[in-house]
Amino acid sequence: MTEQIKMKQKIHAVLIDLLENHESRAGRFFGHTLLFLIALSTLSFAFEHSEFFQNYLYYFLLFDQVVIGFFAVEYVLRLFVSPQRWKFIFSPLGLVDLLVVVSGLSHFNLAFLRGLRLLRILQLLKVLRYSDFLLNFLRSFSHYRHEFQILGTSFVVVWIMSGLGAYLLEHGFNPAIFSLGDALWWALVTMATVGYGDIVPVTGGGQILAGAVIILGVATMSMLTAIVTRIFLDHFFGKRLHVCEFCHFPHHDHDAKFCKNCGNQLDVKKLDKAAIIAPVPVHGRVGK
Repeated sequence: MTEQIKMKQKIHAVLIDLLENHESRAGRFFGHTLLFLIALSTLSFAFEHSEFFQNYLYYFLLFDQVVIGFFAVEYVLRLFVSPQRWKFIFSPLGLVDLLVVVSGLSHFNLAFLRGLRLLRILQLLKVLRYSDFLLNFLRSFSHYRHEFQILGTSFVVVWIMSGLGAYLLEHGFNPAIFSLGDALWWALVTMATVGYGDIVPVTGGGQILAGAVIILGVATMSMLTAIVTRIFLDHFFGKRLHVCEFCHFPHHDHDAKFCKNCGNQLDVKKLDKAAIIAPVPVHGRVGK
């Protein structure tokens, strides 16, 4: 019984090293192999819908099944080594993995499965799992969740009010606004300042509303631009949570080579991988 437990622990450790450790030789090889398969599968998916390659459709579909099978095995192995399986299943990357595997069902000639082929494009998101650079950058967005909540709330409020206002002012006078959905579509396009021109206000009140919506839309998009710009600046040029080994000073610039407090030489490799300090204190401590 003890030998079986040791064997399971050994297998579990090997799988963890293969799937999660991007620094080991096995982990890098597995990650690079998966990235290569994702690139080939994306090209195959594009060629499937090209008239020039229709004579080779069978081989593309066969290759897709092999890749999906590989992804399915990877998903099962990740589920096996996960300490919290339900949490893994409903995590963003876990859902992407599951949907990519489910998309393989679209090759069966069943009408209700054909729509699943759209999920194939999600396989590009699997690249995030094997890119520490991208994952660390995306984590930087969590420091600004309150700002995004304010932005999202403001956007939804302005959008709904603009759509309702357009519907009340234009419905019955403007044939392009037949339903509330048409009005909400017009409000969304106007807030984004895209200007498709498929729906244009024809009443005086609607035109005044359109002017206000354009101004509010520009303000909302400016808020989004400001937040994303700040995230870029903090991630690439902000302070890092790296403790000096000599004086234990914790905060250093991203490109620092020496401690600004004592002048001791820093470990540049560790500094590059250090966490970004949150721009606002969390529970009374910065960078927690």
